[in-house]
Amino acid sequence: MAEGKLSLQAFVEADFFSDGSRFRLRHAYITAGDFIIGQTWTTLSFLESMAFMIDFATGDALFGGRSVQIRYQKKLNKGYKLSIGLEYLSSLGIENSFDLDGQANIQLPFLVLRLDKRWKTGVLFLGASVAQLPWDGGSTGPSDQIPQLSFVVAGSNADAVLNQNGELESIEGLSAMLGYIHRWAPKWESNFNYAYGWLDAPDSREPFALKRGGIGHLNLIHKFDRSFSIGIEYMWRANVHRMKLLEALTGFRRWRN
Repeated sequence: MAEGKLSLQAFVEADFFSDGSRFRLRHAYITAGDFIIGQTWTTLSFLESMAFMIDFATGDALFGGRSVQIRYQKKLNKGYKLSIGLEYLSSLGIENSFDLDGQANIQLPFLVLRLDKRWKTGVLFLGASVAQLPWDGGSTGPSDQIPQLSFVVAGSNADAVLNQNGELESIEGLSAMLGYIHRWAPKWESNFNYAYGWLDAPDSREPFALKRGGIGHLNLIHKFDRSFSIGIEYMWRANVHRMKLLEALTGFRRWRN
């Protein structure tokens, strides 16, 4: 690129992995110098931590997802990179278990900060975000709001539930992931990836709401070249909802008594 010229690039990716096999836009963004504008992985999505998976929709235990955003990212000295983003929250994740009047109302964008440190054999990633989770009850329902705070190394107040008094209660979440790649031969490899997540769901949440769960992937891949590969993958999962956990705890107490 000539000196003084701004680098411009565009990227679009889509599929039909949706209800009714309808067209779904995954990525559509442009890069202009140090800026990213459009829809792509969120600033706190850390794809480098994941082993290669054939069945990859949004990422097991992946903090983040895809969103419309404006992001500034700048390479600093000694392998550091700083990223600052404003992102649109397509879903606020407020659960209305008691069917109270009103709706989640997006008012402010998601503010995200991230710092990467890279060296020859690895990368360290730290990030944080803050957003507003508001509930607008209109003229007949309750109105409330709480902050959403997230730290990628310590979990997050990821979502909220509206209790019977019309007050928002945050749901603390924590997830962990383990990945391993084994190369059998120059063109053969296997990938193992296991993720587990915990949600500290309040009592006001629905009885069958997810409490914790895990999912694993194991595959065998043959790479013909850098652009083409085939493989087979086995995937399994397990989860525990709040009602099942309460039944287990009740049975344990009875057994002890």
